[in-house]
Amino acid sequence: MAGTNEGTVLVFPQLQGYLTPFEDKPQAKKLLDGDGANITIMELAAGQSWHEHYSVHPIIVQALKGAIDFRVKDQDILLVPGKPIHVTAKLLHSLTAREDSTLMVTMLTGESHPQPKISIEEDVTVL
Repeated sequence: MAGTNEGTVLVFPQLQGYLTPFEDKPQAKKLLDGDGANITIMELAAGQSWHEHYSVHPIIVQALKGAIDFRVKDQDILLVPGKPIHVTAKLLHSLTAREDSTLMVTMLTGESHPQPKISIEEDVTVL
């Protein structure tokens, strides 16, 4: 199968600090409904947690800033920048920020979105 020069590249601005966590809980915002994946950004203050939950699709979770304890299968995985993890669909997990942190979650939906829906106020470059 040959490659193509047709398609789109979305270049996002720096996302660390994009949101401000609420006083009593993290803040999350979906930034993109894209072709094959959705991107959500989360901001957590030190000590804040996200209760146990699951995703209906596989996800890739990565810390952009800070340190987060990601709890899954009765184990804690320390998420720090440069150490992404892949989580299968419907696997229960929770997280707690050790320090002020920015987290990016990429949900691998496999859905087709030829025209991406971008919900970020900052400039996104489209190539």
